[in-house]
Amino acid sequence: MKNKLRYIVPLLFIAFLAKAQDEQVSEKYKTEKIASRIYNEGIGRVLEQDYYSALFYFDSVVAIKPDFAMAYNERGKIYCLKGRYNDAIMEFEKATDLEANFGEAYFNMAFTRFSKENAQPGEKKFTVASSDFDKAILYNYTKPQAYYYRGLMKHIENDLEGAVADYSVAIELNQQYAKAYHDRGQAKSSMGDFQGSIYDFRMAVTIEPGMVSGYTNMGMAKKQIGDYQGAERDFTVSINIDSNNVAALNNRGSVRFILGDTEGAEADFLKAYSVNPESADIISNIASIEHGKGNYDSAIEWFNKAIEIDSNYAPAILNRGLTYEMQGKLNEACADWFKAAELGLGQANEYLKECNK
Repeated sequence: MKNKLRYIVPLLFIAFLAKAQDEQVSEKYKTEKIASRIYNEGIGRVLEQDYYSALFYFDSVVAIKPDFAMAYNERGKIYCLKGRYNDAIMEFEKATDLEANFGEAYFNMAFTRFSKENAQPGEKKFTVASSDFDKAILYNYTKPQAYYYRGLMKHIENDLEGAVADYSVAIELNQQYAKAYHDRGQAKSSMGDFQGSIYDFRMAVTIEPGMVSGYTNMGMAKKQIGDYQGAERDFTVSINIDSNNVAALNNRGSVRFILGDTEGAEADFLKAYSVNPESADIISNIASIEHGKGNYDSAIEWFNKAIEIDSNYAPAILNRGLTYEMQGKLNEACADWFKAAELGLGQANEYLKECNK
């Protein structure tokens, strides 16, 4: 009998442990089910843009299940949307601590860091955000935005080839990604590939016909390759969409001047000046129009105004020298050309030959 009891007691103990484990598993299952249901309610509120209620639900999720990584991720997204960048980053860090391969949380953390840096003045260094975008992609967050923003980081840091490569992947993943085409076009322009950039800008405005910067930048690329009529057309489309687009107005004025339409150029420069009276470039262009009309005193006044705004603006200094020369003021002209040469404007050296005679 004693031997039988010896076996029965351990068996009863094992049965008790098994029952306790089953109860624990059952309780854990119930908690997960409840947490999932509350989480889904929170997602529903997010879709309705009722973020206050959504936060209440996500707070409830982590209260009953502190290891629910997706709830921290969603809470972080709301904080980012509200501009609470530090709180958002903390939430994404919790999510990635719980799930080391949580690609979406790494993407959201990187995007938040990028947004935070853009919201702050001063020099921007996006190395931390870039490494988080790297992790997002490493952990299979293969949405096009991850490649686009990593490309944007590289673009800002002047890694143009890397930027083009990432923009290209974003476009492969989303053929209608207008912004990726546009920014790839900008990177190509900076690399001197103007034909390639024109293709990208054309694709961007085909997808988004109202993209003002797409037409403006396409016009600037055409201007670089000497297609002045094509550039004028693109600038005109841009101005038709946004009549106060200073860049398009100023550049259309430049190509109109090259094409011999002095009146049209002057009208564009004056309109651009009315929108932005603090641009040395625009003011210098108005001065050049006055010079071309033989109004040398007026031209000098405009060049002076440009140089007051930017004392090292070499084109205005060079051209003021040319105007002085037309007035017979060679000493003043030579002083301006010498200054322009000092600022690195090689063209000034040709005019300085006049000063050595």
